[in-house]
Formats: sequence, structure tokens, C-alpha cells
Amino acid sequence: MNEKRTTFIDHLEELRKRILYSIAGVAIFTVAGFFFAKKVMNTIIQRAALGTTYFFAPAEAFIAQIKVALFLGLVISFPFILYQTWAFIGPGLTKSERKISLTYIGSGIILFAVGIAFGYYILIPYGLRFLLSFGSEAIQPLMNIGKYLNFFLWCLLGSGLLFQLPLLVFFLMRLGIVDVDTITRHRPEAIVAILILCAVITPTGDFFTLLLLSIPLLVLFELSILAAKLSKKRTPN
Repeated sequence: MNEKRTTFIDHLEELRKRILYSIAGVAIFTVAGFFFAKKVMNTIIQRAALGTTYFFAPAEAFIAQIKVALFLGLVISFPFILYQTWAFIGPGLTKSERKISLTYIGSGIILFAVGIAFGYYILIPYGLRFLLSFGSEAIQPLMNIGKYLNFFLWCLLGSGLLFQLPLLVFFLMRLGIVDVDTITRHRPEAIVAILILCAVITPTGDFFTLLLLSIPLLVLFELSILAAKLSKKRTPN
């Protein structure tokens, strides 16, 4: 019992250490990102194609700059956070499982970057165009910087994180934690779960934005199932 308790405490201590390392990494990159936040924020505002945004409280512009810096800190430190996650779970895996998991760190970084790019070039401009199309001569947008940043940053971060989902499913199937046939049988439930996740993470909640985000995710999900099936066939029994 004492040995089990010691092992459990060691695991908690290791988890605490990895979390602290991750927080420290985000904090360092956030401080560094603050010096570039104004330029990044100007680029973000230009993406709305509205000319000018407004702030309605004395500290709101400063808080907006902090939000952008925090976002930069999270994005830049994402590879470091992935490594810390692997460093925590890696010792508990077998040699073959560690080899498999290591290959997915690079894939996770690539998919995160693809998700961010998808949010920036597709989700945000088309989503904004759809939402602003409901305006009229009598209803004109007066864009608040805080609310616009919340929309913009959540779309980017949400799409980047959601693009990890197919990789996670494929990773679990490769490790044998989740069976490929079981996922295939319960595909409708999985699709509903993906749609719910998209609805929760996207800040607008409208059907058009949900559709824009969910279609590539569902395609990636199907590709992960296909890749897992092909990998299973090539693996000798």
C-alpha cells in the first residue's frame, strides 16, 4: 500500500511539474508576444474589413492587447506543451507505444498550424461575411474591439485545437485503446459528438460557421479511420 501511495504521489508530482513547465512556457512567450501584440492586432482588425474598431472602456484597448499577447503565447508554446504532455505519459508506455506517440507530436504541430490557417483564411472571413450580411441601411455594425477579438481568437484557437481530434482518434486506434471496428460501428454517434464539440468551441453558434468548421473535421475523421484500417492490415498478427 505504501509503495502504491508513493507511486501515486510521484505521478502527481510529475504531473504538477509538467503543468508548471507548460504554464511557464506560455507565460514567457506571452511576455515576448506583448511587444508584437499591437502589430498583430492591427492585422486582425484589417481582417474584418471594417476600417476601424472601437473600445468602450478606458482599459479595454490595453486588455485587448493582453488577449492578443496571451494568444500568441499559447500558439507559440503549443509544441512545448505537446512535449510536456508526452514527457508525462511517455514513461508509462511500452517501447513500441513510445515510438508511435513520438511520431504524432510533429503531426499534432502540423495539424494545429493547419487548423489556425483554416480559421484565418476560411472560417473567419466567410463566417464574418455571413453574419454581417444580416445588416441593412438601418442596421450598421459598430465593431467593439473586445468582442471582435473574442470572436477572432476563439475561432483560431478553437479550429487549431479541433484539428487535433482526428489525430487523437487515430492515435488511440493505433495503440489499440479504441478498436477500429467499434469506431466504424458507432460512426453516427462520433459525428454527432464532433458537431457538438464544434458548436461548443465556435463563438458564434450559427449554423453556417458550424458547417464551415465541421466539414473538414469530418473529412479528417474519416481519413483517420481509413488510415487506421490500412495500418491494421499491414501490421502482422
